[in-house]
Amino acid sequence: MQTKFLQAKNGDAILITFLDLQNNERNILIDGGTSSTYQYKTKNGKKKSGSLKNAIDQLGRIDLLILTHIDDDHIAGILKWLESDDVAINKIGKVWFNGGDALSEHLNQELGKDLEPMLERRINKNTSTKQGVKFTTLISDSGVWDKEIIRAPSCKVCFDTSFTFLSPNQKKLELLSDKWSRDSKSLDTANKNDYSHTLKKHIEIDLFTEDKSIPNGSSIAFIMEHRSVKYLFLSDAHPSVVINSLRELGYSKENKLKVEFVKVSHHGSKHNTSYELLSLIDTNRYIFSSNGDIHKLPHKCCIARIINDNNTAELIFNYKSIPVAVFSESDFNDFPSFQIKVLENNESV
Repeated sequence: MQTKFLQAKNGDAILITFLDLQNNERNILIDGGTSSTYQYKTKNGKKKSGSLKNAIDQLGRIDLLILTHIDDDHIAGILKWLESDDVAINKIGKVWFNGGDALSEHLNQELGKDLEPMLERRINKNTSTKQGVKFTTLISDSGVWDKEIIRAPSCKVCFDTSFTFLSPNQKKLELLSDKWSRDSKSLDTANKNDYSHTLKKHIEIDLFTEDKSIPNGSSIAFIMEHRSVKYLFLSDAHPSVVINSLRELGYSKENKLKVEFVKVSHHGSKHNTSYELLSLIDTNRYIFSSNGDIHKLPHKCCIARIINDNNTAELIFNYKSIPVAVFSESDFNDFPSFQIKVLENNESV
């Protein structure tokens, strides 16, 4: 199995390619990054293909598209593709997505009330929600989306590969519909990074507070198991939700989830990775998808937690500028056993 963390600016665009048991090549795309991940204009106005467009053009087909949630840095590249390519929908086999119509139907059944008018009011006030509605419109009549709601705890099997969902839970889905226009700002709004402190200093002054963003809390996070090897994709999920799901599945500090790698939640935000979460995961590879724009992620504090929990960790970045900016000579002296890897030239993990 090959996994590519495409350069998606401050977003996520993850491409997974493998052979199923019938030796058919399967391509799974998790999110699409920012709009420029698909296509952008140069200074002289010429259109240029981004990493997502190059990948799709090369592969020709996406068998499964997983849109984890509707934040711009996850959905905008997909929207750009669907709007720019008249036959884009024909290149998609199926879609997993917690869309508005399906969400309202699901919650109407669960809560016994009509949420559609309320959802419509939220949509008119929220840019991210409008993007979600646009995506829903583009895929609704295509037959690629069965409108099944993804929530934890549940499991699906696709192309001889299992997906065990850790997020969102029922409560996060209710918040997504009920409070979209309120309390949905991320804690990651700083204009400055936290790289001036050493790793050791971050460990000394660390105080964890969890992400409060409602869209992030609705993120689809899962364990993917292919040919008896597990991989952990956390999107922008809230750690408390993931922790509860892992514990329900029987994982603990004594019985950790063993995975080949973990895609660190929310681009390495300090609000989405806690020591409690790390204590339930057995891996040596931690992947950060971010170029540091907008919210200045990853946080060095998050990286410090990982290294403090696992001093031989291999930290994997999809932009070489990040480790150059983050680490000081003191960091390497204080923690000589951790390793850094940069994914270059479309390299797979």
